[in-house]
Amino acid sequence: MTGIPRRQVRPYAPAALFALIALLVSSANARATAPRDTPVRGGQISIAFTEDVVTFDAAQAYSDDWVVMNGTLYNGLYQFDRNGKPQLDLAAAPPRVSADRKTWTFKLRQGVRFSNGMEMTADDLKYSIMRALDPHLKPAPSWGQTTDTIFKGAQDFIDGKSKDVSGIQVLDKYTIRFTLNQPVAIFPYIMAETFNMVVPKAVVSKESADYFASHPVGTGPFMLQSWQKGVKVVFVRNPYYFRKGKPYLDKVTVYVNVAANVIALKVEKGELTGFGVANELSPADLQLAEQDPKLKRFLVPAPTVIVTWLDQNTHDPLLKSLAFRQAVAMAINRPHLVKLLGGLGIPANQLYIPLDPQYDKSLDAAPIYPYNPTKAAALLKQSGYHGQPVQFLYSNNQVFDADMAPGIEQDLKAIGLNATVRGVAHTSLLATTQALTGHQLSTAFWGIDFPDGYDIYSGEMACNANTVGGSAAHYCDPQADNIVNRAEALNLGKDRDTLLQQAQIRILRSASKVPLVFLKNVEMVSPNLGGYYYHPTFSWQFENYWLKH
Repeated sequence: MTGIPRRQVRPYAPAALFALIALLVSSANARATAPRDTPVRGGQISIAFTEDVVTFDAAQAYSDDWVVMNGTLYNGLYQFDRNGKPQLDLAAAPPRVSADRKTWTFKLRQGVRFSNGMEMTADDLKYSIMRALDPHLKPAPSWGQTTDTIFKGAQDFIDGKSKDVSGIQVLDKYTIRFTLNQPVAIFPYIMAETFNMVVPKAVVSKESADYFASHPVGTGPFMLQSWQKGVKVVFVRNPYYFRKGKPYLDKVTVYVNVAANVIALKVEKGELTGFGVANELSPADLQLAEQDPKLKRFLVPAPTVIVTWLDQNTHDPLLKSLAFRQAVAMAINRPHLVKLLGGLGIPANQLYIPLDPQYDKSLDAAPIYPYNPTKAAALLKQSGYHGQPVQFLYSNNQVFDADMAPGIEQDLKAIGLNATVRGVAHTSLLATTQALTGHQLSTAFWGIDFPDGYDIYSGEMACNANTVGGSAAHYCDPQADNIVNRAEALNLGKDRDTLLQQAQIRILRSASKVPLVFLKNVEMVSPNLGGYYYHPTFSWQFENYWLKH
């Protein structure tokens, strides 16, 4: 969920890019069938981001710091594997699950130590999850708070009615029991989230939030050595890491606030190992690398994990009209937006990404609101619209927003909307749109935490995600929430997937969120990096990589 600064893009033929993507996928498949290199211990790598990092507090990190933190500092009961699926991590064995699937009992690995040498226990795990629930957490409540209300007693704790969460019980030093309000099919996914990763109670409870954010202590493969704010962060091997023989690397250096074209140049020269996130590589630099036989080896296709959309604030007097919102939805020419992105996109007719089991292929053939500017203009007139100015906000430091904004503006004006367009920094856009009023149309995007439709539904479509401080659409459909609650009472599988699809269709019909495009990604990474794969949720899983030479 990283914000991506604007870059200058030189025009080129989109058809050539599609051919390049196909070639890269073919090359990646061939690479996957080749004999694997033998891991080598030692050495260091460096990556760079175009934006800054703010915090390394597991309960707070949300942007590029979230990406970096996932692969370095912390562990949870589960960890996402290279395909985005949860695997046992700090849990010593699969949990005992009650017949009603509301109670999960875990045995923890014994002898796991934090980077300061202290042993990790069940008390630390409970403390860490309660931090994510804490309404008084500084500098702000965790972004994972609403997700963690799945635990019995969690809402009473948040509301100040209880000082404890009854659904989180420490049975002994290495045993913890969770009691849920209702069955939650994706409970392992939630326990792999960063806000539920383990921090040392004895340390964090005695330090200020600001201090821990810049002096983190975790059980992960690396620990923080130094942080030159605004410039670089250096991580070194955690000598107490519980996975024998890992990590292979001695050091990982992360540079921040580096221009995208500079990152590309430094990777080409061997001064950097790769981009922090794949979608910061510009189409222009991508094409130049493809044209150079030496640099083509640096290109690796990354999964499509980001969806973009247009939020329509349903609390605005004009946008309360369904006909108005439908008009906007039918005004968007998605293939044209893909062209503005230089071909690095796929028209989106839903918010679930192609990796999600609930991705609804029927919407590709029959979108809820297909592009139809003539009908859109008629709906706009039907809504009672009389030419009032309507403000469209976009993030001018996110490359895809900046590239698509002229196309969206053109589409809105083509149906007779008096649209005023304003580009602002991503942080400013979020601050503005969290209020129920004072904004109308605005762009948004979601990069998956894990490949399941519940991820974006709970984070962007659910009623509790659309209150003050939440999604810019501020739209609530209790019936859709009820459908999702029914889905979560089921096991993973077709029946659950069908219910999640039904809930999404209700949201799409409201036109409170208008899908735009899925972003295509290609990473530029040094071929000297052994064991490399692009992780679908947090990009770099550093402990599994090594240097070939």
